[in-house]
Amino acid sequence: MKYMKYLLPAFCGLCLFCGLSVFTSCDDMLDMGNDDVLYADHNHLSSANDTVNSFVGILAQLQKVAVRTNLFGELRGDLTKVNESANANLKAIANFTVDDDNIYNNPRDYYAIINNCNYFLANADTALREYRYTDGAMSDFYVFRAEYVAVRSIRAWVYLQLGQIYGENIPLITEPLLTLDEADEAYERAPKTDLAGICRYFIDDLKPYVPWFTYPYHGNPGYFGYNSSMPSRMSVLPIQLVLGDLYLWLASINQDPMLAREAAKSYYDYIDWTPTINDNRGYKRKNVLGYEGDTWPTQSYSTGNYQRITNRESQWFRTSGANSFGMNNSDVIAAIAMDSASSQGHFNDLRYLYNYNHEDVEIEASLSPSQPCIDYSDSQVFWDYYTNGGTRVYVTVPSTLLTDDQISQHYVGDLRLPANFSIDQRTEYFLQTINKSYIPQDVIIYRTADIYLRLAEAMNYAGFPKFAQAILTIGIDENVVNWYVLPQCTNATDSAFLEYFKFDQNYYTTRVNGRSYGEGVPELLINYTRPTTAAELENWRVNQMGLHSRGSGFAFNNPFYYPAEADVPRDSTGYPVAPPYFVYVLSPSTVAATRLADLIAANEELVQMGIESGLEVPNLDDYASNRDRLAAIDVYESNLREFSNSLWMQYSEEAQTWYRDVAVPQVKQRQIEVIDSLLDVESALETPFEGFRFGALMREAYRKGDATVLANRVAKRDPALLGILSDRRNWFVSWHGQIGK
Repeated sequence: MKYMKYLLPAFCGLCLFCGLSVFTSCDDMLDMGNDDVLYADHNHLSSANDTVNSFVGILAQLQKVAVRTNLFGELRGDLTKVNESANANLKAIANFTVDDDNIYNNPRDYYAIINNCNYFLANADTALREYRYTDGAMSDFYVFRAEYVAVRSIRAWVYLQLGQIYGENIPLITEPLLTLDEADEAYERAPKTDLAGICRYFIDDLKPYVPWFTYPYHGNPGYFGYNSSMPSRMSVLPIQLVLGDLYLWLASINQDPMLAREAAKSYYDYIDWTPTINDNRGYKRKNVLGYEGDTWPTQSYSTGNYQRITNRESQWFRTSGANSFGMNNSDVIAAIAMDSASSQGHFNDLRYLYNYNHEDVEIEASLSPSQPCIDYSDSQVFWDYYTNGGTRVYVTVPSTLLTDDQISQHYVGDLRLPANFSIDQRTEYFLQTINKSYIPQDVIIYRTADIYLRLAEAMNYAGFPKFAQAILTIGIDENVVNWYVLPQCTNATDSAFLEYFKFDQNYYTTRVNGRSYGEGVPELLINYTRPTTAAELENWRVNQMGLHSRGSGFAFNNPFYYPAEADVPRDSTGYPVAPPYFVYVLSPSTVAATRLADLIAANEELVQMGIESGLEVPNLDDYASNRDRLAAIDVYESNLREFSNSLWMQYSEEAQTWYRDVAVPQVKQRQIEVIDSLLDVESALETPFEGFRFGALMREAYRKGDATVLANRVAKRDPALLGILSDRRNWFVSWHGQIGK
């Protein structure tokens, strides 16, 4: 029996695209009001209806791989424990023993999406235009371009998932296959590639189409979507983000920091991009991290009364409603739309795998936070302050002031886990809830915090650790870049690269923003008043905070977070000695000899340095009158002051040269290493249960050229995996001996 019969679903006269037939099989799917179905012999797409139906058909097929993509990305990592009550398929993923019979091991569901993408891309007429009213005027509208770019991004994203799951020997098929004979022939001639090859191919495939990117308009983008839960635009995987992921993976695999720069630019391109349309309702805004975190109420600090925490609004992980992408507390960028009930065909099973099922009977969750996940959270130091009589008092939250119940619920340390996680013991059952996995009906693929975290990863690897540090601690705007990142640029190439990242203060504002504090100088970084009313918040204008501040208080000056010694050169030899300042004599004497003596006494070292450089002290005997002597002293005082200024200008240049040539090279590698460890921590604090953790560990291991980097992390969950995962081939899954490893 031919192999491709197993790899691709049967064709034989069936609807290839299943544009509307698949679409209407899901009860939640929006009825587009069109009865056309695209069959295998319908080899052209020529109308707006074709566009919508075929695009929605591809989105419907994504539902089949949504859950398993999360599971392969999460269960192979270190943050999730598979409980004894879980089924054998889940345990096999976590134990790296997936075989051909595992229900989650089915690459042909991915290839079904790929084949339909190939069909769309081969047949969509991107030159097809209609005359429409857009941007306030009648103009040509390219019918297929938005969907064409979206489909190209989906295909690249699906291949990237195959690469992360199967690793090697992956057939790269980019032409539509309409019959089994074609499929078998295509498989024989298709190049077999690996994760790096996938990245290289699809970087070249996507780059030309970035300028075409915009969101398709399928009904009102803010309120209506492909199911009852989420707006239609959240179904689009932005091309800039997929391209950024491809660059980031290839940078790690190839150990190439220059590719990391391209990844950073791609992420920024989406963060800063907004559509050009007059009515922006429901459209994407510039993406900001927001100003709210999970915190203890300020009034409790002075009393030590830590009875409750103030949670961020749960809106950040919701996919429903009409939120504009990029606004505060509207974190979700893209998701796969799923059905609303478990009785329907494509329900988001993650909602009950990570949480107890209470639909019929109470069933324990299959997956729970692992001990490493808990340790990451509990080990953080929450750092904040309160004001007492005008004095700022910095505080931590010691476990001695928490109740036993609070400690067992992990309220000690970072607050993101306890804000999202709860467990209630009833008789023999533990009824677990993880809000970020239960509340979304849909499977989240991209959200703003994830993208900033990957931007920090890319910038750190590219050689800009201070940029990454700012994302983690204070947030990013142009003041932060100018004051804290640019000074570390030791050459014109680095400075020019950094200019790409504008973060204009008209849109991005941190606590470093001059508009909020009058003169925007570094000393005012933490001198702010926390807003308490809507009016104060409007004037405050801060919309960027450090990622770590989302759960651990004010991270910027937390002495327990970023080690200050990372910024100090280990060898300060050669640092220029600061010259003496010129000191003015107060109430100078009108007697020339006394005035000159006072001037010399106040500037003894400077006068001696002047003499050595040819600046002679005036000889009062050369002048006939006291008036002439005083005039000569005035000239000398002016020359001495100018000499002092020249010494300080020289010192400044020498100090900058020393900083560039000695300090930065000495500290930068250390800073990169420190930030790398902090990024690992932040990944564990911000993204658990989202399906990204194993990928983050893989990239770090690739960058460092050491498989034990990943093995040591995962072994904290299960020590038996240390030896297995020290061999990179064991990271991946195989299928029928044809795909994988």
